[in-house]
Amino acid sequence: MDERLAAEWPERRERLYERLESEGIDALFLPPSADLEYLTGVERDLPSFGEIIYAHNWVTGAFFVPGREPLFVLPRMFVAFHLGGNEPADLVVVNELDDGAALFRSAAAQLGDIGKIAVGTPTSARTTLGLQDALPGGQVVDGGSLVAGLRRVKSALELELMTTACGMADAAMAATALRVVPGVTMRELQEDIEHELSIRCSRCPSVPTHIFSWRGHDSRYATAAEPIAGGA
Repeated sequence: MDERLAAEWPERRERLYERLESEGIDALFLPPSADLEYLTGVERDLPSFGEIIYAHNWVTGAFFVPGREPLFVLPRMFVAFHLGGNEPADLVVVNELDDGAALFRSAAAQLGDIGKIAVGTPTSARTTLGLQDALPGGQVVDGGSLVAGLRRVKSALELELMTTACGMADAAMAATALRVVPGVTMRELQEDIEHELSIRCSRCPSVPTHIFSWRGHDSRYATAAEPIAGGA
């Protein structure tokens, strides 16, 4: 992780808190997602981009309240396998045999008087119901636009990193283009692109890699294994 990026997280949270206060929202809950990663650096799992399958998976995420550090509620296995020893300062760990709902309620009680809590777009129905149970007097609202609005404005560092990512993609495409010759298959080209990205230290493709030709060869279908002919 770029230490310069980590230095931006507190400022991003401050901008979030200003937005929460301006909109009359007392707290925000975010599950593993691009928004949580943007604010704290806790990465989405790959290739699922957020789907957690551990025991008590529905509790996984963090509460954001103006004036305090994020409060994380995480299954034990998420802590063990995803954080690399870098545990957040404020953390409630839910073990496999724990009462997850009780610990989730206990964490929510630490937030103080919450009249309105927003949830990020990827929040599951189970988690939303858990929030309603944990905050019976609170109103749960859609918070999908809260962090998205912040992320639209890029810092100089973000622009630098985006430029680097574009260069990696361009280089991977240029290297793969040399392999587009008669006899190659769409599946091979798909694998080549992902390999070229990987050796350039790309974390993962941003979207599923899709290769196709005007003659019907397509990496998503059975034709992925058919060699292309000249002019294909």
